[in-house]
Amino acid sequence: MALHHWFIPHKDTHKKAHLISWEGLLIYIMLFILLQVGFSIVGYARPGTLGITSSIDQKKLIELTNKEREKKGFAPVSENEALDKAATAKAQNMFMENYWAHFAPSGKTPWDFILGSGYKFTYAGENLAKNFYNSDDVVAAWMASKTHKENLLNPKYKDIGIAVVDGVLNGQKTTLVVQEFGTTEVLATRPLVEVGNQEIPVSKADYLGKPELVASAVESNNSFSKTTAKPLFDPYFATKTAGFSVIIFMGILLSADLLILYRRGVFRIGSRHIAHMSILSIAAAGLIFASPGAVL
Repeated sequence: MALHHWFIPHKDTHKKAHLISWEGLLIYIMLFILLQVGFSIVGYARPGTLGITSSIDQKKLIELTNKEREKKGFAPVSENEALDKAATAKAQNMFMENYWAHFAPSGKTPWDFILGSGYKFTYAGENLAKNFYNSDDVVAAWMASKTHKENLLNPKYKDIGIAVVDGVLNGQKTTLVVQEFGTTEVLATRPLVEVGNQEIPVSKADYLGKPELVASAVESNNSFSKTTAKPLFDPYFATKTAGFSVIIFMGILLSADLLILYRRGVFRIGSRHIAHMSILSIAAAGLIFASPGAVL
């Protein structure tokens, strides 16, 4: 098989270049799978080498949250020291137990951290985010999610606590954002905590608080956040760069294919050309709007 057949259409049969055939697409898919497997191996072998460097600010998150509340006519929430401690304890616990969820594998619940900080709530809620590059993207993602938006705009909340903590999660350097809401005003109902779209009553025993559940996490505050070294490699940026490189490369090959066929007098735009262009357009749109961040 001649090498140039990988890049330009066949001279006699006019068959398209191998690198823009369906076989070529399978090669690209396999390369991306190998890239992701490689990231997993590196993350396991050298934790913290991979990750995203964020510039998320706690005060900025509170400011952006209150701007969204004020747009809807709701009163702003005030930063509460106890909720800040609860949010920090929750973030550190996710690193310690290596999980990304509202409920810890050990059984700790969102209200365990809130009550453990000394905050006696009658209503509370929690939003989580990870791996965003800046504060605006975090709040935008919460507002784009129906359940997180409802939590952020809940008029029952009077106080807020925010933690932005760096650490290693699943082998990769990760920035976790924990947003805790609460109110200490006396309500007619039982104490509630809102997680996602579910309101969960808290028993009287839980409401009294269990500070021993989060004491170790609160005490180890200095082992996280600003002391975590910057990652050496951003896997999201690498994947996005590789994706755009392949798309541009295939676009050049498709353009060359059409030009060469035109010069040979057999120019035609077939269904395969349209299919390839459609796939490239969808892939490019996906890469443009993709984000490494996630909310929970």
